[in-house]
Amino acid sequence: MPTPLDPFAGLLADLREQGSIPHSRVRGKSSDRLLPLLHADVLQAVRVGAGRAIVVRNPEALRAFIDKQYPAGLMHPEGADEEDFDRRTFALSRHRNTKAMGGLDFEIVEFRLTGKLPLQIGHRLVFGSGTPGGFGAFVLHDRRHDEFPLPVFNGRVASCENPTVFIADAPWKNDSIDLVIATYGRMSRRLVAWLSSPIMSGSTITHYGDYDPVGLSEFLRLNSAMGERASLFLPDNLEELFHTYQQRDLLAASSRLLPKLAGSAHPGVQRVLSLMQEYAGGLEHEALLTGYPLKGRL
Repeated sequence: MPTPLDPFAGLLADLREQGSIPHSRVRGKSSDRLLPLLHADVLQAVRVGAGRAIVVRNPEALRAFIDKQYPAGLMHPEGADEEDFDRRTFALSRHRNTKAMGGLDFEIVEFRLTGKLPLQIGHRLVFGSGTPGGFGAFVLHDRRHDEFPLPVFNGRVASCENPTVFIADAPWKNDSIDLVIATYGRMSRRLVAWLSSPIMSGSTITHYGDYDPVGLSEFLRLNSAMGERASLFLPDNLEELFHTYQQRDLLAASSRLLPKLAGSAHPGVQRVLSLMQEYAGGLEHEALLTGYPLKGRL
């Protein structure tokens, strides 16, 4: 027997076939999605005995709504399975919209191998000498795709928020980092899950991000997921960099994050919060490239 594509599709199927459904079945997001039909008098909420029901007043308008929302039909076709497609292709085949079921079930991760240790991708060992600068990329899949094993690395890893710092040589040579992962801002849950997974337990992660509420929040995500394996890079001359390059806008733009950060017990987070308060601003990651010594971490 065919099964609905999702709970809302099941509601619409029953409304189309039976002409009504108990009102108790309509809750959460389904309630919001039915509101336009109720306001347009396509559906109506009525009393039935001691309870209430949603009844169909305009079957043709309901069918038109269903065709627009679910152009491929309300039911899973026999023999077809979501596992046969990636998430966006499946969403396109069912909803005519690649984004209807959320984002990608994979992402492309850019990296730099800056040390001598290899990165294992599948059954292949990748060394930094393979390309100029050790640059490369791999596809990180959701865990449901077992045919694509997660990459493995045993060494010192840096999560790098800023592309300019990512391609620079000095930070990684001066701080003995073996592998740099480019995040370009906020990390996906998929990336954090991989870095904190048992398969990466032989590595440590140092976060290189802006010294502002967003950068600290990203570090705390890593710290929460992997504990002492995660550290925050704080250069020895951080206060001097704040004195010279602080930006008020960085603090104002993400001030909503400050109460949660203030509750962190991590000494590195508290040190940066203290500097942000003292200098009334945040510090962009590019300040690390201004010629100051880079050693330090916490």
